[in-house]
Amino acid sequence: MGFAGTNINSKDAEEILTSLVNAYSVIPQSIKPYIPPLERILEVLPDSVRKYSVEDVIKLLEWAAKNEIVI
Repeated sequence: MGFAGTNINSKDAEEILTSLVNAYSVIPQSIKPYIPPLERILEVLPDSVRKYSVEDVIKLLEWAAKNEIVI
């Protein structure tokens, strides 16, 4: 078993979490109260998202942002 009960090894988990922390750290303090916590964002995703790879979901969201469907 990997990190936090997943198949993710500790090294990769650290890299993933560090990059997420770094991404959130550059958000100005004045804007942070308006951004929902990651936990809330993940809660609103439908169960169908679990059928797809993270790469596919990221590609879908990038496409949606580029086409101003999700901003």
